[in-house]
Parts: sequence; C-alpha cells; structure tokens
Amino acid sequence: MRFLHTADWHIGKGLRGRSRMDEHEKALQEVFEIAVREKIDCVLVAGDIFDTQAPPAEAERLVYSLLGNLAGHRIPAVLIGGNHDHPRRLEALQPLLDRMSIHMRPTVRAPEEGGVVELTVRGEQARIAVMPWVPEHKWLDASLLMGVHAERSSAYAEGVGSIVEALCAGFTAETVNVLLGHLFVQGGEATGSEREVHMTKPYALSAQRFPDSASYIALGHLHRPQEIAGPSPTCYSGSLLQLDFGEYGQDKRVVVIDAKAGKTARVESVRMASGRRLRHVSGTLAEIEKRAAEWNNGDFLYVTVQLPKPKPGVAEDVRAMLPDAVDVRVELPARTTEPPPPPPPDPLAMFKRFFEDREGGEPSPDLMSAFQKLYEEATDASSEA
Repeated sequence: MRFLHTADWHIGKGLRGRSRMDEHEKALQEVFEIAVREKIDCVLVAGDIFDTQAPPAEAERLVYSLLGNLAGHRIPAVLIGGNHDHPRRLEALQPLLDRMSIHMRPTVRAPEEGGVVELTVRGEQARIAVMPWVPEHKWLDASLLMGVHAERSSAYAEGVGSIVEALCAGFTAETVNVLLGHLFVQGGEATGSEREVHMTKPYALSAQRFPDSASYIALGHLHRPQEIAGPSPTCYSGSLLQLDFGEYGQDKRVVVIDAKAGKTARVESVRMASGRRLRHVSGTLAEIEKRAAEWNNGDFLYVTVQLPKPKPGVAEDVRAMLPDAVDVRVELPARTTEPPPPPPPDPLAMFKRFFEDREGGEPSPDLMSAFQKLYEEATDASSEA
C-alpha cells in the first residue's frame, strides 16, 4: 500500500503582507500530480491545512479543489486538524467529504467512532489512527472521550501520550498500521515560523510513546522536514512552502511510503518544485547595487545592509534596487570600547554632532538657525532669573 504524507500547508498565509495564494495553488496541484504519478493509494495530511481559523474563501477553494481532484481519481485521503485549524469549520463539510472517501478528522474521536480510519486497498487492510491537535484546555475532555484515566494535575504530554496509545491499541500484525498526528515530539527541530507557545516543554511528547506495531508515523506541526528516532519509522514531512525566513535553505518535500502488513515501511522523500525560495543576502549599498541583477531572480529576500552610520530612507533605497526585498535590516559597525571624543567647544557644534550621530546627516542651515535662536532665548531667560 502506498501513502503520500504531507502537512502544514497553511493555505492563506502571506509574507509580510504579500499574498502567496498563487504559490499555494501550484503547490497543491503538484501534490495531486505526485499522487497520480506515484500511484498513491491514500493521501495523509497531518494538520494545519489552513493558516487561520477563518481562512479566506480563496484558500478554501484551493483546498477543496484538490480534495475533489483526488476523489475524481479515486484516491482516498485522511486529514486531521492542526493548531491553526478551526475544528467546527472543518467538520462542516464532513458529511459530503465522507461520500468521496475523504476522511476529515478535526478532533479526537474514540477508535470505533472514527478515531481509526480503516481502508482496504489491493487486498490489504490499513488502520490509520488519527491524532489531531488537542488544545491544552481540551486534553482532559479528550482523555475522558477515549476512556483514558487522567488527573487534572497530569502533564499535557502525558495525557496526549495515553490517548495515542489508546488509538493504536487495535494495531495488528495482519494490518498496515499508520499513526497520523499533529504533535510536538521531543527532539524535533522547529524553524521559528511555528507558534512558539506550542513548542514549549509541556507540549513535548516522547517518541517512545509511539507503538512499535506502527508501519509508519506521519507527523505534522514542525515545518522542518525531518526524521525522528522512535520505535517505528517517524517523519515530519515539513511545510509545503518555505513559509518564513527561518526556513531559509530548506528543500520542501512530500513523503511517499510503501507499507506492507507486518513489515517496516519503506520511506522516500519527493522534493517539491513549487514555491518561491526565501533567501538572506547582505552587503553595502554599493555591493547591493552591483549584484541587483543577480539577486532579482524571483526569490523573496531578507536583506542586511552594512552601513558605516545610520542613513534615513535606506529601506526604500534597497527596495528600489531589490523589489522582492521583504525585510531590510541595517548593520552598523560594532561599538568600540575606546573613550568617546571630548565634547565640542560650543553648544552649536554639540547639537550638530548629536544630529549627525542620530540622523546620519548634517542638519540644515534653517535647523541650525532655529537651534541657535532657541539657545539664545534660553540663555537670556536664565540670566534674567
């Protein structure tokens, strides 16, 4: 049985106010083409389908168009909710999707109520245990639903681990067993583009809680493609696009899995070609101007400008040369430990130095004249007092 594992689409997410909807559309089309080309039997989507709990209509159109294309080619799919997804919104279309062999599972369910999706393909039976994201204030309710004993004082990760074990209890040597989860697992590396509050220690689940009876464990939540050491083959597929500059340099992928009952799955990464790259570049203004033709290649850029002193309007100057500069950061020379120069001999010269240090340029004659007038007025008032 062949699975395609993907996650963290974040459809609708922009980059510093720039829409990336066209990139998302091409990426989802590429996922569909890979599924057809690789003769995939089931697509697994490990959460964070959308970027917000109220996605724009265009984002929903892209997702449901892909699911419709999969259904049209008789390719089943199992999708779970992530911490960015709205459970009720995803559940709204479930009656329709179920008829298309698209199994949407936004919330935790007991195995007999849809928490384990069973598929039969090419004479083999698969059991897919689904573990959507559980908010911290909801995990106790989820434990009670699963019939798992939990105390209110128990740690979140401990409770979630117990739910995972209950979901996987029905795995057998005669079935292809898959755990599909949106989880933060100890040892996983974040990129900084995830929600930091959900990357803290209380959320970290030990991979040793995963069953050795699983053929494959398909994870979502961390955007860096990576493998996790555990009792069974365990992977984060990673995000579909480079979502922020913390993902600079990463090749995005989907994971193709060949699995047979009673055997360890064979795992292969398929590199995604869709999506613009995010890149860091740096240099002086002269160097940026010299290399502008090279750097204007369609990548989104994080630009570090090296300046000898502050310069007003530098971000606008950089974007005039590099239209795809999303972030512009100024790098000034490191401060020395040498004592500062003695103060100028008169107030006018002192003000001039202050202005130059702060603004990166000389004050205008009108400003100097205004300061001199104000200084003289203050001095005269002080003498009269």
